[in-house]
Amino acid sequence: MFSRRDLGKAALGSLPVAAGAAGKINSVVRGVQFGLQSYIFTGIGLPHETLVDTIIQSMVDAGLGECDLYAPVVEPAEFWDRIHSGPSGAGAMVPPEVVATRARASEDLAAWRKTASMEHFRAIRKKFEDAGIQIHGTSGFSGSTEEELRYTFDVASSLGARLVTLQVGMSAAKRMVPMAEKSGFVIGIQGHPDMHSTDPDSISRPEEYDRALTLSDRYGLSFDIGDAAGSGYDSVVRFVESRLDRIALIYLKDRRRDHLSVPWGQGDTPIGEVLRLVRDRKPSIRCYIDCDHKTSDRPADVKRSFEFAKAALA
Repeated sequence: MFSRRDLGKAALGSLPVAAGAAGKINSVVRGVQFGLQSYIFTGIGLPHETLVDTIIQSMVDAGLGECDLYAPVVEPAEFWDRIHSGPSGAGAMVPPEVVATRARASEDLAAWRKTASMEHFRAIRKKFEDAGIQIHGTSGFSGSTEEELRYTFDVASSLGARLVTLQVGMSAAKRMVPMAEKSGFVIGIQGHPDMHSTDPDSISRPEEYDRALTLSDRYGLSFDIGDAAGSGYDSVVRFVESRLDRIALIYLKDRRRDHLSVPWGQGDTPIGEVLRLVRDRKPSIRCYIDCDHKTSDRPADVKRSFEFAKAALA
């Protein structure tokens, strides 16, 4: 079983670091370990095949030494370009032929995953480590079947990750327990923060997160404070404060109460308060930049967000 003490050790990075990371970029500020959620480089028009190099360069330029790798970033562009083809966004009319193209691409990706060589992911890990960046976590992997979880855990191991974040519902969280407890990873339950959710299986409200945490000592929280602030949480700070011992990772984004993501400091998310709480009470909780507002220059957004965080902790 995975104790809360083990969760703290993993968060602090007490496990051995690969030799290639000897020159790791130090992005600890006032005791708080910062990093990047790589998801924010997807869906903004960048060529998929360039994402890994773009993310690495942005992190080096900003001075961020850790990241969470989002699944589409590390899987072949040939599949994800087809999955994301055609119109997108709320209310978009998707022609039947595009729907069919996306479905075939998803099937092709599923087939690729069944025979994928882990050398593909080890090569990506080496790129990050050569730049002084540690891949601490993974996220965005779909599914919760035994076969899907085996693939997810194999990829995470090949990337050198210690945390696997999964956005699952309650039934999947229950079903995953046996494999999760054998995996050797901290499992970050991301859920979908939303006080207005009507889905009986969703992990959205505070009491539902608490229920999920009772399922396994291996489970921690990968909690998005921007999603929470934009979806009706009365007090994001109070939620974080009352669960400090079970939070492994905080995704930092700024959202308004109408759920719109905006540059840090322009929304209703108490980023500074949460960071100071982590600094003063539980600095082992990792805090990863997740600025997903519309942009023409994501690397500049990352730099500005990290500077905002440093100023909040000054």
